[in-house]
Amino acid sequence: MLSQNTKNNKRKIIIAVISCTILIIIASILLMSYIRYNNRLELTQLGNMTTRQMMGYFLKTKDNKNIIIDGGTTGDSQNLIDYINQNGGEVDTWFITHPHEDHVGAIIEILNNTQIPIHNIYVTLNTPEWYEKFGDGRGNEAQELMQALEVDRVKEKVTEVELGQEIQVDNITFKILGVKNPEITENAMNNSSMVIKCMVNNKSIIFLGDTGQESGEKLLKNQREQLKADYVQVAHHGQAGAGEELYKTISPKVAMWPTPDWLWNNDSGQGEDSGTWKTKETRAWLENIGVKENIIEKDGNITIKIY
Repeated sequence: MLSQNTKNNKRKIIIAVISCTILIIIASILLMSYIRYNNRLELTQLGNMTTRQMMGYFLKTKDNKNIIIDGGTTGDSQNLIDYINQNGGEVDTWFITHPHEDHVGAIIEILNNTQIPIHNIYVTLNTPEWYEKFGDGRGNEAQELMQALEVDRVKEKVTEVELGQEIQVDNITFKILGVKNPEITENAMNNSSMVIKCMVNNKSIIFLGDTGQESGEKLLKNQREQLKADYVQVAHHGQAGAGEELYKTISPKVAMWPTPDWLWNNDSGQGEDSGTWKTKETRAWLENIGVKENIIEKDGNITIKIY
């Protein structure tokens, strides 16, 4: 039989092993939490500064590199300039989903009338002739963007993205899931929106721009396995954009709406539901899918941290 001392020593060893195991587990949890915290992404959905709909996102990496997606109208430019100046005064990376003025007015203003440094600009653009033919009278907006991108300080920094391309900015990975679709001539400019998947740690965000029904179906056909994400930017300001099946496939928990109050409430000026927009239909889709949180442009500049 074991002596009492041997039993006590064995007990002490077991307690020591258990204690060390617990300490290692706690240290691992703390280390992982520290790593995740320091790999965070700070994302701001910019509020509209006019009564118009717009889309603009300001992202800040762990090492304070600034990334912008679209930016909004000319009337939204000062709000965006303020964000840039408050965060170091320069932009590392700028993604432009498509050249409608409610997405690119601010960058045109900044390129033409400021000296803010911009190091990389990523676009997906059709030809001027295509926009003239299929732009539904708004081809001039694409022309204005193209002219602004020719200014000396950025013209060598503009890159046409490729499908499947990955772009690394500090701790953030961007993957291009959708590019221009010149063959889609229905709702043509919107259907040529860049679609971007942003990944940090094990979280992901999909920016749809103004993706329409037709380009949404193309995404489902060609990129279905890539579409699952925790966050989604709701297409075309929440109405008459991508279809329900695309949102079901993305299966987000958080929806980011570049949607002003009148569009959110389908209010043409005569009260809620007096308009013909389809925002309420999209809202119902996302609620049924299980979205737990809505971040809405009408509520102003909203910043979230993603770990």
